[in-house]
Amino acid sequence: MADIRQFVKKDGRYTLLERIKKEKTVKEDTTNQKKILPPIGKIIRKGVGIVLLGALFLTGIYFYERRRTYTGYDVLTLTELSESGNMTYMAYGDYILRYSMDGISCLDKNGTLIWGQAYEIKNPIIDICKDYVAVAAQKENTIYLFNQFGNQGIVTTDYPITSISVASQGVVAAVMEDSGMNYIKLYSKEGRELIKFRTSLEKNGYPMAIDLSEDGRKMIMSSIDIAENELENSLVFYNFSEVGQNYIEQLVGGYSKKELGDVLIPEVAFLDNTNICAFADNKLIFFQMKEIPELIKIVEIQQEIHSVFYDEKNIGIVLNDVEIGGVYLLQIYNSAGDLTREISLEQDYKDISFAQDQVILYNDNSVCIYSLDGNKKFEYTFEKNIILFKQITGYRYVWVNSSSINDIRLK
Repeated sequence: MADIRQFVKKDGRYTLLERIKKEKTVKEDTTNQKKILPPIGKIIRKGVGIVLLGALFLTGIYFYERRRTYTGYDVLTLTELSESGNMTYMAYGDYILRYSMDGISCLDKNGTLIWGQAYEIKNPIIDICKDYVAVAAQKENTIYLFNQFGNQGIVTTDYPITSISVASQGVVAAVMEDSGMNYIKLYSKEGRELIKFRTSLEKNGYPMAIDLSEDGRKMIMSSIDIAENELENSLVFYNFSEVGQNYIEQLVGGYSKKELGDVLIPEVAFLDNTNICAFADNKLIFFQMKEIPELIKIVEIQQEIHSVFYDEKNIGIVLNDVEIGGVYLLQIYNSAGDLTREISLEQDYKDISFAQDQVILYNDNSVCIYSLDGNKKFEYTFEKNIILFKQITGYRYVWVNSSSINDIRLK
């Protein structure tokens, strides 16, 4: 009888002994795999645990940062200024604008010159929207347009300028006055006339304030009208897109004393391309304008308004505080007109603004920073004066004084 170990594979089939050995090996391998691979439920539980731990960690950081306060600062870089006495400084995105009657320049946070433009303007007026800056000669006929790369064009107007508004792509609206008539024209950054119309006190009012939407396709104007031998304030809305082509002079809507009440409206603002706020002497008036204006809410203000400021999402009004005990009362509203926060301010200020999720106010020597939920994050009196104090990112700021530009970090 042949030795069973002599059996070989024949016709593609294994001998019985080989088949038994192979099946045993496969079974052992499968058993080992089951022992090595963890159950799928265990993997899921482990993954969920990691996610929850990460969420708890981030939540802890969030609440820590919300409650964290700062008491001092470190200077990261300092750049000496050769002159600042007759200069005005403004925040401009990540940069700083410095201007006077003789010219304007753009600096980075370290004081390095990005660009500069010489001119002779007795009374420069400036408007900023995103990357674009417009500088006009009030009561004269010239508008300079800039972005972060420098001069983008010069516009020469037909009549003396009283006010301007610039959009994010460089389109600029100019209100002009001549011989008792007012003219409103829109220009491209190259100086090409895009839109023009004329107003008069008797016909459709004297323009007090204008503002363009970010895309330059819509405009709001606050005007003084004569009605029944009395002056009253009204708001008119223009649409320069295809929708506006179906309306006379592209005027697509208006609101008068009937809807607004007896008000004076010295300032109007597009918060973005759709949401609008009109700042009256005793009211905040909110609109939405996708194409045609819609009145959303009127907020009555019972106390005297000291100042107003805003960004794309928030509107701040500072009231003379006669009840809480502070110097002022800050009320913060969202773009829909809902009151989101009240903060008692304990110091006077010369400038106040939103910066990301903060409110920054400062006077000649002191600065105070609040989070939007009302927590005071930083209060400090500097050894030198404050010309400008602006946020870079997080808790890094630029502090400009009469002798230097300082990149600082709070601690």
